[in-house]
Amino acid sequence: MNILINTAHQRFGGAIQVALSFIHECRHFPQHNYYVWVGPGVRKSLREQDFPDNFHFQHFDFGVITLAKTFRIHNTLSQVEKEVQPDCIIATSGPSYFHSQAPQIVGFNLGLYIYSNSLFQEQLNWYQKIRKELKRRLHYYYFKRDADYFVVQTDDVNQRVRQALDTDQVLRVTNTASSYYTDWTAYPPKLSPKAKGTFRFITISSYYAHKNLELIPEVLRELQSRGITQVEFVLTLKEQDFQTHIGAQPGIINVGPVRPEACPSLYQECDALFLPTLAECFSASYPEAMSMEKPIVTTDLGFARSICGEAALFYEAKNARAAAEQIERLIHDQALQKDLITKGKEQLKAFDTPRERAEKYLALCEKLGKGTTV
Repeated sequence: MNILINTAHQRFGGAIQVALSFIHECRHFPQHNYYVWVGPGVRKSLREQDFPDNFHFQHFDFGVITLAKTFRIHNTLSQVEKEVQPDCIIATSGPSYFHSQAPQIVGFNLGLYIYSNSLFQEQLNWYQKIRKELKRRLHYYYFKRDADYFVVQTDDVNQRVRQALDTDQVLRVTNTASSYYTDWTAYPPKLSPKAKGTFRFITISSYYAHKNLELIPEVLRELQSRGITQVEFVLTLKEQDFQTHIGAQPGIINVGPVRPEACPSLYQECDALFLPTLAECFSASYPEAMSMEKPIVTTDLGFARSICGEAALFYEAKNARAAAEQIERLIHDQALQKDLITKGKEQLKAFDTPRERAEKYLALCEKLGKGTTV
């Protein structure tokens, strides 16, 4: 089959790692020809020379996506589709803003839309709520117009997407840590050697309001008030986002954006994951931390518990004092740390491996491409 992988619309965020992982895993299924539309986010970490002759790459950069820009995206990609004539198209994250002739599989990863009663929603002012609702309706329009089948990452999201988009064409394919975490490479350290007794938390994320990263300085102050001063939080934000939303201060280290293949090495320089997020369909940070044998402290919300199981310590969302209590508990209890690591290894078995994930995508692609009822 001629399979087209569309990342032309992707610029940044966790969706980039999902797309990269899928593209790399496709090398293990050489029976297909792959046409990869490479967007600016994927381009930064894609080594095209590592791929065999059945992979063909074409670059796109549409810049910041606006309503007017969606017409250009559709017209440009429609013309290129005629040249490729794919049997099926896969966009691991949508909307893709492209109504194709070939069947199109689109990943749904917009947790803020299906968890509309989240704590993040509550903190928006009236203007932000109206703007978000208009954006949701527009995105839903593109999802319904363009996708022949949706791929989601948990059973809960599966049910919510079916209801939100009024469709039964939804397949659950779990996310997981990419193959970079299976046989990871040690990169030059990004952090200075730890002072004796220092405990480091890592949060690998671009800046999004729903990630609630502003809670970290509050947690740090709460820990300091408890006499816990040898703790550091490591972030991976663009410098402008860091200065705007966090600000330079002792105990918080910003190393800037990190290439996906270098993330395991950064995990190894830290002791645990701290993720204060308020809404997710799935966060790969959870299985990444489990793969790197790091304990997890995160928000006590349904999506987090469904992904982490018993492999994390949970605290009341947006509550810095509750987060500090769990962090203090973790730092002082090495047996607890080991127990969470052990449970994390067990929880990983609940997720598809990167290869299994790619196999499920391609099996669906084959059925749609042949016009088979799924």
